[in-house]
Amino acid sequence: MNSHLFRQAACALWVLGLAACSDEGLDEATGAEELSQVEQDVTCACSGGAYHNGTTIPTSATYCGFRVCGGGNVNYECTSSGWVAVAGSSCGQGQCRCSGGADDQGRAIDPNVTECGFRVCGGDHQFYTCGTGGWTSTGLSCSSTGTSGGPTCLASQAGAYCGNDNMANAVASTLYQCPGANQAPTSSQACPNGCVVAPAGTADYCSPGSSLGYRLPWPRTTGPMYLTQDCNDSCCGDHVSWDKYAWDFATSPSVGFPVVAARAGTVTHLKMNSTSGCNSSSCASQANVIVIDHGDGTQSTYLHLQGGTLATGVTCGGSVVQGQRLATAGTTGWSNGVHLHYEVSRVHTGAPTCECGPTGQLCAAGTVPWNNFWPNATYPTVAIQFDEWPAASTCANRRVTLPASLN
Repeated sequence: MNSHLFRQAACALWVLGLAACSDEGLDEATGAEELSQVEQDVTCACSGGAYHNGTTIPTSATYCGFRVCGGGNVNYECTSSGWVAVAGSSCGQGQCRCSGGADDQGRAIDPNVTECGFRVCGGDHQFYTCGTGGWTSTGLSCSSTGTSGGPTCLASQAGAYCGNDNMANAVASTLYQCPGANQAPTSSQACPNGCVVAPAGTADYCSPGSSLGYRLPWPRTTGPMYLTQDCNDSCCGDHVSWDKYAWDFATSPSVGFPVVAARAGTVTHLKMNSTSGCNSSSCASQANVIVIDHGDGTQSTYLHLQGGTLATGVTCGGSVVQGQRLATAGTTGWSNGVHLHYEVSRVHTGAPTCECGPTGQLCAAGTVPWNNFWPNATYPTVAIQFDEWPAASTCANRRVTLPASLN
C-alpha cells in the first residue's frame, strides 16, 4: 500500500490504560479446526505508509489491531497480511483530536496523528478508540508485544463474529465461529473485502465486495458430484413452470455430503427437525430446509437436509458467508434418495421469517411454511450461473458429472 494511503492500525501510541487493540499471538487452539494464515502468525508489523497528515508510521510501532487514519481520509488496520482498509470508514475531517496518555509500552501519543477511529493498545492492555468525546474503551484486550495469546470469543451467544466484535486478540478482517464466552473459536475465515459487524443478535459476515457470484453448494474436497434432475425437467414434473430453475445434486452411491452456502446472505427460513421422507407428495412437508436471503431480492433454498446436522454457528436470522458449512444432504420430505435440491427464487415481500425458531426445531416435524418462501407465479425461480458451471440455467434434461466446486 502506498504510504499516503495508510493506516488505521499503525500507531502504537496510546492513552494510558487504553483498551486492547492487538490481534497478535494468534496461536491455533487445541482441538479447533485449522485456522487461517492470518491467525497462525504470532505477531503483526506493518511497514510503509503514513498518517493522514503525512507523518511516517514507524514499523516498530505497529501491531495486530492497531488502527490509524491514513491518506485519503480512510481508516486502516494492521493485520498479519498487512494494512487493510476498514470497510465503510472515514476519518481526517478534523473532528477528533485525542490528547494525553501513552500506549501499553509507555510511548506518548501524538495528538496530531489521532482522528476519529484511531485505535491503540493502552496501558491497561485494552483497546481505546478516538472519538468526538475523546478516548473510549472498546472493551477488547490487547498487547502490542504479541503476548496476549490466541483469539478468544467474549460473547455468550454462539455464532459468527468479526475480530472487532466481541472478540479478544483477534483480527478485524477475519470472521470467527464462536461456541460461547471465554472460549477459542472453532474456525475462522479471512475476509478479503472486510468483515461486516451485523446488528446485535445476528451473525457477522464477510463483505461480498462487488461479487454476486454463486458457487456449487458443497466443499471443493467433495466428489464426484452428479446432476440427477435438471431445471425444467420433464422427468417428474416438479422442476417446471415458475419452479423450473432448480437442480438436484447427489453423489454415487447416494450418500450424505456436506452442504455449504452457494452465496452469502441471511438465513430467513430454517426447519431441521425431521428425520423422515418418502417417494410421494404426501411426505413433502417432512422436508428439512434452509433459505438464505442474499439482500438483492433473491434467496437460495436448500431442501431435503438430514435432520440433526445443522452446522455450528448457523441460526435463523443470522448471516452466513459463501462456502460456510450449513448441514448435510439427506432424504427428508418428498425424496427417493439422498440428494440436495437447490434453487434461487424471488423473496416473498413482507412474509414472516424464522417460523420454526432460531435452530429450526419449533415447527412440527411434518410442517414446512411453504407459503412464505416457495416459488409461485409472483415469486418465481430465477436463472443463475455458477462460477464453475456457467451453463446451469440452460435446462436440457441433463444427467451429468458436475465440475469440482470452488467452495
